[in-house]
Amino acid sequence: MRYFFGKPKQVITVDWGDGEIKLSLPTRSGRMTATFPLTAPSEEQGFEVGRRLQDLAKRGALSAPLCVVLPSQVCTFKLMKLPAENGEAREQIWRTESANQLGLPLTEIELAFFEQPDGVLVAAVRKSFLHTYLAPFVQLDLPIRWVIPSIVGLWASVRKPPSGNWGILELRGNREHLTGATLALGVGDRLRIVHPISLNGNDGEWLVGELQRTIALYHRTYGEAVGQIFVIGNRRFFEEFLAGKVLPPMEELTFEAEGNTPFERALSAIASAVSSAPSILSFPPPEREPALVWRRVEERLVGAFAVLAFIGLIAGFAISSQVKLAKEQVNAEQEVLNRQKRELNRLMADSFSQKVTSLEQIWRIVADPRNDPLELLYWVSKSLPASVWVTELAFLRDGQVVLRGNAISHSAVTDAARALSELEVEGGRRLFAEVMTNYANARTVANKTVVEFQITAWLRERATTLRQRQVLRP
Repeated sequence: MRYFFGKPKQVITVDWGDGEIKLSLPTRSGRMTATFPLTAPSEEQGFEVGRRLQDLAKRGALSAPLCVVLPSQVCTFKLMKLPAENGEAREQIWRTESANQLGLPLTEIELAFFEQPDGVLVAAVRKSFLHTYLAPFVQLDLPIRWVIPSIVGLWASVRKPPSGNWGILELRGNREHLTGATLALGVGDRLRIVHPISLNGNDGEWLVGELQRTIALYHRTYGEAVGQIFVIGNRRFFEEFLAGKVLPPMEELTFEAEGNTPFERALSAIASAVSSAPSILSFPPPEREPALVWRRVEERLVGAFAVLAFIGLIAGFAISSQVKLAKEQVNAEQEVLNRQKRELNRLMADSFSQKVTSLEQIWRIVADPRNDPLELLYWVSKSLPASVWVTELAFLRDGQVVLRGNAISHSAVTDAARALSELEVEGGRRLFAEVMTNYANARTVANKTVVEFQITAWLRERATTLRQRQVLRP
């Protein structure tokens, strides 16, 4: 009934009254109350309530647990001294004893119990009315957790009840007339007498007389006087008959809750009360009929099969596409493999000499010091004069070797270029096929003159003409 760390759950309260349906819904910032008028005749209002609830359910507004509030005047209440039994048989003993004392058949009524120090408060309602009242909620498969009479919810929602004897008078009706009233009397947070009053066309004077008789019965039974009565509803229908009548002081019942009218604020207060009081008097929520359960299961299975079939079609199309692509790749690789096999088969046994010649060429390329950067760096550094020092050496992919650095004079740059052009490696072979000085510029640094230069050398002959030659920058 509670969230972790003591935070109460969000609860929806619904009250289907005379010609209207009132709701208190949880929102992100608190609660929201709404009242929807019912324009259909009384015998057809159930369809209109179901349509209203269906619209709200489609919008996702009825996802939280529901507390359905019953009109108090359709219930029978009595405080009984029932045996304080323990175990699973306790409730069955209570049911049997309550049916005997109330004089109602157990097969036609539904009972709810609220155990307190003065006894067990028993509420009874006819199953036929309960079925009719809850039918719109059951048909939509809404999560009903509590079914409570409104007067019990009002009593439980008073946060700081007076310490003495007090009561709540709930007036039900519309703008034109009252249709019923319920008077609950007790002390502190205990209920002793709950008297539902159906007016059946009587006026306010008859209602005042019923109130006097109920208060007198409370005084005779408990020997205590009722000090104050809190009223919720429209008092103007019987205020004119209060003159000269002996009744306790009456004032309006106030709630610190969301809502535009007293009954809307009462619904929000009842929502907080049921979430914080798990043992509140509540009729058992209706169980779904087996046929309805199987129909819901069948609908969900059909929807699940449709979704699975659609997903299967998409997955089959994707798998077939991947299989086709894989077959094409396998065929392409097989074709390459067959071509390589044909080329290998064309090699004759007498082609070993050609293979040996190609291997010798490969060996010569590998053994050539011009193809080893470290070996080339050794020979270049060995041939350069001491008056020249290299700051940058780059080997380019087309056989170019670019040297940048500084020299003490232009003649030193000329000597370096000539030394590179005459450099020979093992076997008396020239290392560079061509050597070219790109630039030699004198520059003074800290009162000293140095010559910056760049020399480009080619390890092998170039196939381009002189006009097409260009030096690639590293």
